[in-house]
Amino acid sequence: MSMHIANVDRKRAWAQALISNFHPFKAMLLQDMAMGMVLLQSGLHLETPPVIRPEQIADAQYWAYGEGSYVDVIPSCNAARATGNMSWFSQTWTGSFVALEGGPAYSDPAIKTLDGVVAFDAEYCALSGFLDLPNKEQLLNSYSAVIAVEEAACGREPLKTLKLHGLDGDIIGDVTKDFHMQKKKPPSQREAPIQREGILDRLNARFCAGGSYSCMVHFCLYNYCRQGDRIAQGNQCRSDFQIMPRGAQPPLN
Repeated sequence: MSMHIANVDRKRAWAQALISNFHPFKAMLLQDMAMGMVLLQSGLHLETPPVIRPEQIADAQYWAYGEGSYVDVIPSCNAARATGNMSWFSQTWTGSFVALEGGPAYSDPAIKTLDGVVAFDAEYCALSGFLDLPNKEQLLNSYSAVIAVEEAACGREPLKTLKLHGLDGDIIGDVTKDFHMQKKKPPSQREAPIQREGILDRLNARFCAGGSYSCMVHFCLYNYCRQGDRIAQGNQCRSDFQIMPRGAQPPLN
């Protein structure tokens, strides 16, 4: 166990050094990194299935921390859009990081999660309505269909106007801090960060402004799902959950 903790500490130091350029969902999970990595790599069993299978860990680490890692949603999404295949977003950097960095089961007035699920993403995906879309498989398999969802959503108010200022400020950093605060409270005293007035629209305006709304739709549909009254993730949602093989190169259109 001490070796696992030492490895986690090295990862944590590396992450702290890059905090200013972090993927938006990395910062919120630093406090959970040790727990997630130790539980996963030491083979301990949670009450629910893990979000990632043991044989996928090395591939996920390549995309999350290694040569395949990005530092922001926008360039990662741009790379996927260049291929015409959103799986290069959902099954590489973003999907890998959240698969490795989930924490204990979380609840607030908006959501309840299973063990191992990333709370920020789960709440964002649920409140955006993506998990309840009727044509999930079509959106996962059709590039044009998920692009059409982006065009429709980002062309409507309030996102149509808000996206003009969608990259102003640090909305993701603000929500990250709010989740940190909520996690310190007993569940009965928590508030839902993304349920606060205007927060969800500001988040989606940022994704519209950066051309990554469609990627977030695909990411949510592939990596998250509802199981009863809880949000599940990864392997908890689909037996065919995949991480791209490390070193894979996307085919460009």
